[in-house]
Amino acid sequence: MESKLVFVVDDDEIFHFIVKKLFAQNDHYQNNLTITSFFSAEDALEQIHPDQPLPAVIIVDINMQPMNGWEFIAAYRKLLPLLPQPIPIVMCSSSMDERDIQQVQVTPELCAYITKPLDKNKLKEIEKYL
Repeated sequence: MESKLVFVVDDDEIFHFIVKKLFAQNDHYQNNLTITSFFSAEDALEQIHPDQPLPAVIIVDINMQPMNGWEFIAAYRKLLPLLPQPIPIVMCSSSMDERDIQQVQVTPELCAYITKPLDKNKLKEIEKYL
């Protein structure tokens, strides 16, 4: 089975730990999943390049500094023409702000919006893209 790559873009170290722990609990991903952590959206964007291995899915938070999740998606949109195919993006945030939820609905790059805390059931939404 081909190894899959997941980018986690979040400034919260505990969230990265939880994502890795949840995937590690699933035997299916033991040896064929690489989770790459980015604590800033800018660092993740630098790795999204057609000459680099591309992730199967990107998990991104909304509330980060200096570039937030919406700004990340806007910058990613500019990279899309260079990529062989679009990368599914799952927004995972603690935000219950109605404006964010409305923004999700009109953002075609987003394939899902998951509220924190992440758990096994919510992880299934991400697993659809692996």
